Amino acid sequence: MAHTRTRILVHMVFATKDRLPIIEPAFKPALHAYMAGTVRGLGCHLHALDGVADHCHVVFDLVPKIALADFANKLKAGATKWARDEGVREFGWQRGYGAFSVNVESLDRAVRYVRSQEAHHAKRSFRDELAEFIRVNGMEPDAEFIDGLRPPIVQEE
Repeated sequence: MAHTRTRILVHMVFATKDRLPIIEPAFKPALHAYMAGTVRGLGCHLHALDGVADHCHVVFDLVPKIALADFANKLKAGATKWARDEGVREFGWQRGYGAFSVNVESLDRAVRYVRSQEAHHAKRSFRDELAEFIRVNGMEPDAEFIDGLRPPIVQEE
């Protein structure tokens, strides 16, 4: 793709399965280092990666050779396998993710935001954060995304 030029800046956020606070402070640096290596291994440039006990944010340049859904799947699946191999047997991520475009002028702000997650969540809940992402991006609220609630399975008779 020698003649292809892209700049696709993405701010991705995803929660732990059932929003369990399983990313312990002692475990977080190793998990994030593994995830950072995965991002780089996928050929993407990592700008920021951080989070708190129940979720993670990643700001990166998405390269054209990988679809966003494939990026999310490889990052989350790889981190899950690694964490379980490290002894965190209950580790897993939510179904899906949020991904929002970032313009170049806002990149530094997005990086600062991600790097200040601990301080940010001392004042604001994850639910409120997600609701704000949805509002700012002009999207319809979704209970599964914002509250982590899966829709009930309907059995046909």
